[in-house]
Amino acid sequence: MRILQTADNHIGETAYSRIDPETSLNARSLDFLDSFKHLADIAIKEKVDVFLIVGDFFTKVNPHPKYILDVMRKLKEVSRIGSTTIIVSGNHETPRMATTLNPLTLLGEVEGVHVALEPTTIEVNDYDFVCIPAPPNFDEIRTLFQPLLSIALQNSKSKRRILATHIPVGQAMTSSEVMIESFVGENVDVSQIPQKFEYVALGHMHKFQQIKHDKTPMYYSGSSERHEFNEEHDDKYALLVELQDGVNVSPIKLNARRMITLVDADCSGLSASKIARLVLGEIEKHRGTIADTLVRVKLENIDVDESRLISWDAIKARLNEEKVFDYKLQPRTTVSLPESSGLAGGYILPPSKELELYVKGKRLYRGKTRLLLRLGYEIVNQAKEMVRVEA
Repeated sequence: MRILQTADNHIGETAYSRIDPETSLNARSLDFLDSFKHLADIAIKEKVDVFLIVGDFFTKVNPHPKYILDVMRKLKEVSRIGSTTIIVSGNHETPRMATTLNPLTLLGEVEGVHVALEPTTIEVNDYDFVCIPAPPNFDEIRTLFQPLLSIALQNSKSKRRILATHIPVGQAMTSSEVMIESFVGENVDVSQIPQKFEYVALGHMHKFQQIKHDKTPMYYSGSSERHEFNEEHDDKYALLVELQDGVNVSPIKLNARRMITLVDADCSGLSASKIARLVLGEIEKHRGTIADTLVRVKLENIDVDESRLISWDAIKARLNEEKVFDYKLQPRTTVSLPESSGLAGGYILPPSKELELYVKGKRLYRGKTRLLLRLGYEIVNQAKEMVRVEA
């Protein structure tokens, strides 16, 4: 038995703003689609018996029709070489409402493709693939896992079993999955997985890893693309699993989109001009090496008044000159509180500063800022005087 295992492909992910000029679709979403197509090509090249996708194949319940069409066409290619595709539903594509159609249902119409929307067993070449998809109430998976496993095993007759399930195992290392959808429940403990399987294929955690178990090999393939910058140094893999006289797992490295944090700086006390020079200097250091890369500029503790004066257009222009794929600018501002001996009590900033920040932050008031601030200061001063007299 030869299996190509993947999971967390998140087709339809629309992060970043770049639009592909040919399709008018989000350019980053096409990365995720192309990653799946590459995986299908690997399945065909390796002539695997089973192309196993363990959940979160789509990133939401209503993917764009082009993604569904392209996926169905590619799955037909896999079926034509005699391979079976098994797709287990993950928490992202599993609807929370009974009236919503799981998009995987459409893929099940392709010959040779089996979709597990409910706990079930799928037989392939004398092996039972025991499938446990993510339930709608995914936060309760620790409690639900055993009952779901019992249901899935009801039709299992072979002693050669493979468990394919989309679950968070408590012993696993977390990754970008914690950033793209909240999970407030308890993880499944590895001890809840019985020793009746030759192999356990896991989905949900985005980092490639083996889960330690006394007897059973258990692996997360991880996501097929990077999602967040905490993964910029992580390679991405599919797993070629061969079961014959034991279990052999071979990671296949995938060509995921490169990510790099170009700047990660504490800007305390720096002027807008110094911050801009810092960023532009780092871009210059990476001249010619960041094309087609996702770039992050992370700036901490920028004074709020200086933040408005930074030459963001110049920074964006240089990034575009370097032909980066897209960029994420993350400036975090702080406010320096002016000292005031005349006022005290329940305010965050002095009223005059609150007024200034409010007026300057409204596009509607552009062109009238000076007038509004002058009138506002008069009201603030009158209020101060009234408080002083009454005291």
